[in-house]
Amino acid sequence: MNENKSQPLIIGHRGAFDEAPENTLKGFKKAIELGADYIEFDVHQSQDGALVVIHDNDILRRMGYNNSINQMTLKELQKLDLGEGERIPELWEVLKLAKGNINLVCEIKAKGISDKVITLLREEEVIDSTIIQSFYVNILLEVRKLEPKLELAAIVPITEEYIPEWHKKKNLIENVIDLDFPILETRHKNVDEEFLRYSHKHNLKVFAYTINTKKTMKRMVKMGVDGIIVNSISKAKRVLEQKN
Repeated sequence: MNENKSQPLIIGHRGAFDEAPENTLKGFKKAIELGADYIEFDVHQSQDGALVVIHDNDILRRMGYNNSINQMTLKELQKLDLGEGERIPELWEVLKLAKGNINLVCEIKAKGISDKVITLLREEEVIDSTIIQSFYVNILLEVRKLEPKLELAAIVPITEEYIPEWHKKKNLIENVIDLDFPILETRHKNVDEEFLRYSHKHNLKVFAYTINTKKTMKRMVKMGVDGIIVNSISKAKRVLEQKN
């Protein structure tokens, strides 16, 4: 056990998932208020080229009808009520809110928008406080080429499956090491002491997602993960306070 390790980063999943509507300005403000280290969010592009912050590539889960984000204009998207009067924010709004207040984990969901995302990150001067994450290696390689200063996180495996076999876990880790990405992000069920030991031996940071229970949070903290992606920031803060 790595019990002397410094505490993991608290990363608010889609803002403050349990405390406010996901991927909204209200949720991001709540994450800042609760003292998260990072907010995690997702970026798509509207039909008319606006970069918007929303998780899914359609609005079926949130609104009940199956319209794709890239087939709707910004005006159409911002008419939608995500709960508590919140609307889908544009990326620039989130960056302005976060600057100087909280760090960012930005997942680029759509292909072909990396350059636009990076342009906004530069304009708002948040390159140094941003991690770009993706399931897709090509997106991360593109980001690295466009802006080498950005820290990159590879989400593995792409299927989000639980992998019990060590040789498969080891292959995942080695693939991330070979690509020289500094952060590996995976489901918390895939993380065990051997997984962390091997990753840390190769200077690879490990973020575990998505953690809902105190029991799992405590297990991740005790093992020494570098970041926990959580739905309840307040619960995570209490767990870390109890550790001290």
